[in-house]
Amino acid sequence: MLDAGAPGLDLSRRFALSEAEAAQYLGMSRAWLKKARTARFRAAIDAPPFVQAGARRVVYRRRDLEDWVQAHVSKQC
Repeated sequence: MLDAGAPGLDLSRRFALSEAEAAQYLGMSRAWLKKARTARFRAAIDAPPFVQAGARRVVYRRRDLEDWVQAHVSKQC
C-alpha cells in the first residue's frame, strides 16, 4: 500500500480520491494528472483512469490507481 505521507490522512480507506489526494497517493504532481486527462496525452501514454463526477469535479478510484501502478511496475533488474 502506498503511504499518503500526511499525518491523520488515511487514503487507504477512501473509495474515491480528489485530484490532490490522487497526486499525493501516486507521488506525482496535480499538473501531471490534469495533463494526463487530456485526449492528446491519453493517446500518447497510458494514464490513470479517472471519473468525471460532475461538470468540474474529477475523482480517481483508489482501486484504479492501485491497478494502474501495478501495471507499470518495472520487471527489469
